[in-house]
Amino acid sequence: MSEIQPQPRFTIFVHLTALPAWLALGRPERQQIIAEHVEPLLERHSAVQVRWFDAEAWAAAPSDVLMATTDDPTAWSDLFEGLRDSPLWSVPYFRVDMVLPTVEDGFADYERRTGQRD
Repeated sequence: MSEIQPQPRFTIFVHLTALPAWLALGRPERQQIIAEHVEPLLERHSAVQVRWFDAEAWAAAPSDVLMATTDDPTAWSDLFEGLRDSPLWSVPYFRVDMVLPTVEDGFADYERRTGQRD
């Protein structure tokens, strides 16, 4: 009987730039937008774990990096579509500069599947 191999784990890095419309909002307004529009999306798409990193204190671009991790690329796609429809990107408050999908240890997974690794 062959051993069941784990599915690859996907990590997606989204480089974002905060736009003047976002920066002009007070912090309570920003928090309200996140609570009303982003948190419900994250709850609906719980197969995706999301972390948000602030980069602008160290780099001009991007100002922020969203890191999403999932075993289910469809769940990520659905979450991304929801974010596109949210005020974060539809007003827009942020510009999406780059989406960088990755596979964690992709080389090792390839080697296991092709018999090139013990």
